[in-house]
Amino acid sequence: MSDLKDIYSHEKLVDIAHHFKKEAPDFSVEGFLHLVEREAWKEKTLRQRHQHLARVAFDCLDRPYPAVAEILKQMNSHAHGFSYLFLADMVSLYGLKEPKISMETLGVLTTGSSAEFAIRPFLEQDFEGTFVQMQIWATSLNEHHRRLASEGLRPKLPWGKKIASILSHQPAIFELLESLKADSSLYVRKSVANHLNDWSKTHPDQVLDLLENWQGGLAVTDWIRKRAARTLLKASHPRALALFGYQKELPLTYFDLFLSVKQVSKGDRLTVTYALEMDKKETKTKVRLELRVGFVKKTGVISYKTFMLKDTTLSSREHLRGKWTYDWVDKTTRRHYNGQHTVDVVVNGQVLAKEGLEVSGF
Repeated sequence: MSDLKDIYSHEKLVDIAHHFKKEAPDFSVEGFLHLVEREAWKEKTLRQRHQHLARVAFDCLDRPYPAVAEILKQMNSHAHGFSYLFLADMVSLYGLKEPKISMETLGVLTTGSSAEFAIRPFLEQDFEGTFVQMQIWATSLNEHHRRLASEGLRPKLPWGKKIASILSHQPAIFELLESLKADSSLYVRKSVANHLNDWSKTHPDQVLDLLENWQGGLAVTDWIRKRAARTLLKASHPRALALFGYQKELPLTYFDLFLSVKQVSKGDRLTVTYALEMDKKETKTKVRLELRVGFVKKTGVISYKTFMLKDTTLSSREHLRGKWTYDWVDKTTRRHYNGQHTVDVVVNGQVLAKEGLEVSGF
C-alpha cells in the first residue's frame, strides 16, 4: 500500500508548478521543482511536505504576502483537492501579521480543499479574534465554511497543532456547535460528531450533558449524537449506554460463543461464532454486541480493540447469530506480537464471555 504522501509524484509537482505559473507568469517551474525535490524530500512526512511546499512556493512567487494571498485566491478556482492543502499553509506561515487578509484567503481556500490546519496558528495567536471569524463561518451558507468552524476548533484534530487555550473555551465552542447540530450537510455533521467525540475523551460528562439536551430532536441530530458518543459507548460508559437505551441487565434465555481455534499462527484466520436469544417476556430490547480483543503489544502490555458486531433491537424470542473473522497478518494500522491474547464478547457494556487465544509466529 502506497503512503498518502506519495501523491506528490514528480508529475504532480510539475502540475502544481504550472498552476502557480498560470496566475504568476514569472513563476519559475524549474526553480520550484529544484527547490522542492532537494533537502531529503523523499524522507519527509506528509505534513512536512505540505510545509516544505508552502515555503518553496512562497519564495518562488517572490512577492509581499498580500499579493501572494490574491494569487492563492485566484488559484482556488482551478487548483484544489487534497494535494493543494499546502496553499492554506502558506497563509498560516506568512499571514499571521495580516489576519484580515488571511481570514478572507482561508475562507476561499477551504472551499477548494480545507483550512482546518492553517487556522490553528491564528487561534494560538489570538483565540478571541479568530473565534469571532469562526462564529461567522458557522452561519455561512457555504458548507465548507460551516465545516471549518467546527473542524478547526477540534481539541484533538489529527495532524493539527495542539492549542492549549481551546480547553478553556469549551463553553463557547459548545455554543458554536449548538448552531450546527441540525446542519443540512453530512460533511458538517460528521465534523460536529468527530469534534464532540474528541471532547468526550477529556470531558465526558460535559459531552453527555450536551447530548442529553439534544435528545428528541431531528434524525440528523440523533445521528450526530450517536456518532459523537462512539468512544464512550465502546468504553462501556454507563451513562452513555443508558442515554442511548442499552439496559445493563439483558433478558437473555440463551447465549453461546465459539472460537474456531484456540491457537493461531501468523497468516491464520480466526472465526468467532456467536448466538443469543431474548427472553419471551420482553417485547423489544436494544442490543449492542461487541467483540473486545486484547492484543499483546511489543512491551507485553495488553491493548484492547473493540469491534462492533451488531447494534440492533430484538423482539421476544428473537435469535441473533453471526460470525466474525480476523486474519492474523500485520497491517499498517496494527502489528501483532506473540503471546496470550483475549477475546471477550460484550453485550450492552457487560462481558458475557471471555476466551483465551495463543498467538505465535510473529
